[in-house]
Amino acid sequence: MLRLTERLNLLGSQPSDNKHEESINIATSLRNYLQKILNTKIGSVLCSPQMGLPYINISEGIGVDSGKEHILKQIQVLLLKFDPRIVTITTQLKNNHNLTTILAFQLSLTTQSKQNISMLAKLQSDNTFELELQ
Repeated sequence: MLRLTERLNLLGSQPSDNKHEESINIATSLRNYLQKILNTKIGSVLCSPQMGLPYINISEGIGVDSGKEHILKQIQVLLLKFDPRIVTITTQLKNNHNLTTILAFQLSLTTQSKQNISMLAKLQSDNTFELELQ
């Protein structure tokens, strides 16, 4: 299911009967919205102060696996709470060889429409998240 603003934007376009194109639109919609949620800091949204992640102090380092797992658990809880399209979510740490990437992990989602979506997520050194569809 697309977000309301995305459905409104598609009203003027040609109708599509292609299921593959629709699934790509849903996956892209999810990626865009989840990236916005992950880059929102807690307390910065007036209508929902609990939306967002707390500031991650990367200057102290998050090299310990327990610290990384704690961040991944926070992300799972946050995304399940603020995107009702997601039914299940799993995260898995990935090896990271990029100097500007602090944390890399795989997000695997199942939507209400039974679509499985996989994304590679990266926490960058500027404390922002980037998501790539897989």
